[in-house]
Amino acid sequence: MTKSTKEGIRKELYELLQTKALDDITVTELVERCGISRQAFYYHFSDLYAVAEWSLQQAMEKFQNIQPSQWWEAMQRIMEQLYENRTVVLNVYRAYERSYVEHNLRRWLTPSIRTKVEAAAVSHQVTHQQREFVIELCAQGLANVMLSWIDRGMNSRFSDRLEDFYAIMEGSMDFMLERLAQRHQKADKSDVMSKT
Repeated sequence: MTKSTKEGIRKELYELLQTKALDDITVTELVERCGISRQAFYYHFSDLYAVAEWSLQQAMEKFQNIQPSQWWEAMQRIMEQLYENRTVVLNVYRAYERSYVEHNLRRWLTPSIRTKVEAAAVSHQVTHQQREFVIELCAQGLANVMLSWIDRGMNSRFSDRLEDFYAIMEGSMDFMLERLAQRHQKADKSDVMSKT
């Protein structure tokens, strides 16, 4: 079995998702469209959800190693792709629990947000845990804004909301990191004072 079989399964599922929700598609229907056996399908995937997840991972891999200067453009491209494929996105989204989607959305957003936070953190004396907290906070915020947009049916482009989020993040990131650095320095001074 080759990667082209996996890619063929992905393409056929994508076509089916143009008109049907993921929960309304069967493996039998998909393998007939692909011209493969059920055994060939199960060699690659455990179920239709696994195909959807693999497809999303493939799409998101392009955005995992972005430079800090490319963060904004990468986010815009992700949102444009989601908007252009909104019928498919909604047909997959409705098959999952919201908490599951939120968890995975945060997981997929975190590497690109990490790039941005790590670049900003260079000029602040913050701990690893504090950097991770800012990354988590930003990823959670963006994930919630995106989920609200999806919940409302993705009826408009996300660019305005994304620009607002970016403006807030750009404007507050140094402030957050500086405040955390001050807190860290106070904690260090308190530790020194208590030891003397």
